[in-house]
Amino acid sequence: MAAGIDQARLDALFTAALEAAIARIEKDGTFFPLVFELRANGAIQNVAVLETGAIEGAQGVLDRLADVIRPRAADGTIRAAAIVRHRTDAATIEVRLRAANYAADVLVPFEIASSGLLGHQRQLTLGSFTARPAANELF
Repeated sequence: MAAGIDQARLDALFTAALEAAIARIEKDGTFFPLVFELRANGAIQNVAVLETGAIEGAQGVLDRLADVIRPRAADGTIRAAAIVRHRTDAATIEVRLRAANYAADVLVPFEIASSGLLGHQRQLTLGSFTARPAANELF
């Protein structure tokens, strides 16, 4: 486990990120990557990233977000981060958790049911989570 970061705080960060992703899919059907930070004071914040430069593909977006977050990790502003993306090709939510000495990608498959007029009411059913170790590009 990450030095100074307990499992409960990482779980809270993961839960906040996953719940936001679920809400975005149920509301809009998809979303662009979301960024959540565990601040040094223990608060979990969703961060809006305004980036106007051209980006090629999904990995380019993730690399750019890492570039934005990395200095905040280096100066101690944040203790952990979660980047969440909607993998539309596999009906999966991917939560990329990073902290000092900790990095994992959690894959959450889901099924979506639509109802209502024009199918605009969506309900997600989550499958089994899979966590895998990952490179730590932030801390």
